[in-house]
Amino acid sequence: MSKIRVDDVSGRGWSRRQFLRAGGGCAALAAGVGAPLIAASPAFAGDPLVSPHFVLAGNGGNPVLKATLHQPYWAMQSFAYDHLNAQMYFAQHRVGTSAGHNGDLWISRTDLAGNVLGASTIQGFGHGSSMGVEPAGAGALPYLWIEGGDSDDNGAGETLARFRYADGMVLKYSDPVTPIWNRTPTFDSFAKLPRPAIDPYANRLLIRYATQEPADRVWRIAVFSMADAVAGRLGQDNRIAERAIPNNDELGLTDADLFQGIALCGRFAYLLYGGPNRTSYLVTLDLNTTGGTYYDKFATGAGASLNGREAQGMAIWMASGAPRLAFGYSSRQTADTDHFEASVFYKSDFVN
Repeated sequence: MSKIRVDDVSGRGWSRRQFLRAGGGCAALAAGVGAPLIAASPAFAGDPLVSPHFVLAGNGGNPVLKATLHQPYWAMQSFAYDHLNAQMYFAQHRVGTSAGHNGDLWISRTDLAGNVLGASTIQGFGHGSSMGVEPAGAGALPYLWIEGGDSDDNGAGETLARFRYADGMVLKYSDPVTPIWNRTPTFDSFAKLPRPAIDPYANRLLIRYATQEPADRVWRIAVFSMADAVAGRLGQDNRIAERAIPNNDELGLTDADLFQGIALCGRFAYLLYGGPNRTSYLVTLDLNTTGGTYYDKFATGAGASLNGREAQGMAIWMASGAPRLAFGYSSRQTADTDHFEASVFYKSDFVN
């Protein structure tokens, strides 16, 4: 499979019609096709990859504001969308430590405003710092992609797990009742800590991963087609793109500006940074560049009035057939309570 390459795409803006024409998967969703997303033909069949990028300082909205998820005393860590059913899935992690339970997560299924429709618990998986939702069809519950096999590395998961969601499910990673497909990458530079994000625009899977142990750790991202990812073809020759993630020094951030989420839309990856009660940052990476370079960085004041505001999670939201860049915050109901809430904001403007 050929690698993506840089194109001359300067100069013109993208209308919604042009955006949909560029991405076959988007056009299918706009037309209301109810087939699973992975069954669609790729939006980009070959080389080169051309797509617009989000304007980080552009217009947006706030569809989820201070929503109480299924387990109000566990904090939201990430979220993703089931585009075919207009629903969201949130991963919630226990605050603090609890012997033998650091890898346990609640999954809340909600509508697009954050109203809870169902929930399940998955045990021994990880921190829930990133997740992907793979739609299974109109009216069907999706497959979830998330880290699995919690470790002594801050309770983070060592593998990449895929399983079918069900309301009320209690799924143990060590003794699964529901089948769990191991989709851990096998390419040479992968060492541990895979974090997934699904791109519904180009029908691809992004994996953020670590190359080495903490003392010499380097974070990178790799991109695969969803067809390869679902089939477990995550090896050296299956990668569509791969590059390093700039470190905090290269991004001009401090050590307190924590990495909090990642999303992929076409040619560009998007990163979310920020610590508790700190400025949060949106960052754009061009997959056609390498090393510590980045395309754009933006300090966002979204959710600035939230109590204990902490950036948590990022995803692409398909709305009326066009993608939006959604990013989330965990907060507290009041400054001195352990009742947590979830809020989601988005950006919708593009330029190429």
